[in-house]
Amino acid sequence: MYFLRTRGRITGPHGVDHLERMRATGHLMAEDQLSSDRQVWVSAGDLMPALFGPVPPPVPSGNPSKASQSPPPRGESSSASDQWSYVDPVTRQRKGPLPVRDLATLARARQIKRSTLVWQSGMPDWIRADRALPHIFPASGFPWGVAILVLGLLAGAGLAAWLIFMALQGAPGTPPAEGDFGAGQKP
Repeated sequence: MYFLRTRGRITGPHGVDHLERMRATGHLMAEDQLSSDRQVWVSAGDLMPALFGPVPPPVPSGNPSKASQSPPPRGESSSASDQWSYVDPVTRQRKGPLPVRDLATLARARQIKRSTLVWQSGMPDWIRADRALPHIFPASGFPWGVAILVLGLLAGAGLAAWLIFMALQGAPGTPPAEGDFGAGQKP
């Protein structure tokens, strides 16, 4: 049984099977923290690598890759803080480092997702792209949650109105109530 710490909130204890279901639905990420005693916290990806698959280690700052050795295109400057690596969602291979503008292009093309893990030199661990770079993942333009709530309320109100209408009509075959001028009766 493990306690889960994510976004400053602790839940649990959760069994491994429940954690697996949370991972499958996207509610448990590799960077979320787990603990069996609420004292020592370990990232879920480190504690349960089989659940998330191996994440390549970051490139040490003393050993830059070929991509970071190539100079930026003429007329553009690129600082180390602008360079990000990411874990390809399909191959689970580390890609980069790339400038933020390239990651934004990949996000618009839906080649990386909000939950894609990213890292840059100086960071202790990989984190979700939408947490590290929220500006390249803008909020949805349409409030789907509100629309679904309104539709549900309208459907519920329609059903309630229909039930009230049917109740006021009375059951078929029942005689009219006294004072009710139904078919065949004269006032």
